[in-house]
Amino acid sequence: MELGECDGLQGRAPTKTRMAKSVLDAGWGMLKAQLQYKGQQAGRCVQIVNERDTTRTCSSCGARTGPTGLDMLAVRVWMCSGCGDTHDRDVNAAKNILLAGRRPPSVSGNEPLPFVIAPRRAPRPRKARIRSRTAAA
Repeated sequence: MELGECDGLQGRAPTKTRMAKSVLDAGWGMLKAQLQYKGQQAGRCVQIVNERDTTRTCSSCGARTGPTGLDMLAVRVWMCSGCGDTHDRDVNAAKNILLAGRRPPSVSGNEPLPFVIAPRRAPRPRKARIRSRTAAA
């Protein structure tokens, strides 16, 4: 084999192969894990939110009336048929993610619970308390 010849995934970028979805999903998973870790270290609350349907759900009325399908990804601005509001796709998704992050976590037990430490309950370094006991002789 000559120098410069490659076989398998070595010569191509991983996002250009059959494994693209797995590679990109792993990248998002690592980003979410790092954000949780950094939030915990800073004593902040980090909640992972499911981003599914955030671009097509109306941030005003909650109806899923936005454009759907791969062909409709090019539609950047749409009007909700439920309330009549006009939404920019990215701004609408950001509002929906913010609202989902402010909701209390589900109690149904089906979702995995994220490791969250609220800022007021973050561990703080404490001084050791040493009590001396005197033995009666």
